[in-house]
Amino acid sequence: MRLCTSPTSRLLAACAFALAGWAQTPALAATSHEAIPVCYNFGCKVRDIVSLTPREWAEVSGWFRVPAATAEEERQQIKQANGWMEGVVGNHTPTHRDKGLDLEEGAEFPGQLDCIDESLNTTTYLKLFEHQGLIRHHRVLDRAYRRALLDQHWAGQIEELATGRRFAVDSWFQDNGILPYVQEMSEWEDIPFFFSSYVDNSTEYDEYNQNSKRSLWQSIKDRLTRRTDETVRTD
Repeated sequence: MRLCTSPTSRLLAACAFALAGWAQTPALAATSHEAIPVCYNFGCKVRDIVSLTPREWAEVSGWFRVPAATAEEERQQIKQANGWMEGVVGNHTPTHRDKGLDLEEGAEFPGQLDCIDESLNTTTYLKLFEHQGLIRHHRVLDRAYRRALLDQHWAGQIEELATGRRFAVDSWFQDNGILPYVQEMSEWEDIPFFFSSYVDNSTEYDEYNQNSKRSLWQSIKDRLTRRTDETVRTD
């Protein structure tokens, strides 16, 4: 499992905007690649309207050029197209600077995204794909939501038409342009309530890190040890 490295102040501010209003803001529908609303700078503090060139849109939509024979194949197309969309949108906005998670250090503004920005943008892109007839085996739902004791997290969400199975499309853990995680909702929602909703429990992460897996509690212990060492050094 992977943990967000946000400090305590961001646990309550960056990805826990339920009381602030933006967390409940629906993604704006984009019906054309010439007018795509894009959020960034945390909590959709900045929202630009991006116009992709015909060539850029052809690159994005090209991932659906061969119709998917199955829903599983289409989810792979959605992953590729969403990652590519982030890349081309980054040609027009500062979002090319975005790094995965809400960083304690090294975040660059303007252009960094929190999970509110990521989930709104992902849903906007998914709705555009749907409106253009590129998605045939799924429908786009409102954003996925999960919470723990002290924080909350959002992602895009799709539903498989044939079975009703729902999947989170979560781009927050990755840098701009890197493929999002597409994960069945029952797994995505399965997090430790008494710790944090910022846990990366995706299959993709586990596959990339099979040789260096550590338990959740070992990760917590390591983080606490590092912070204790830093405190000792500054005393």
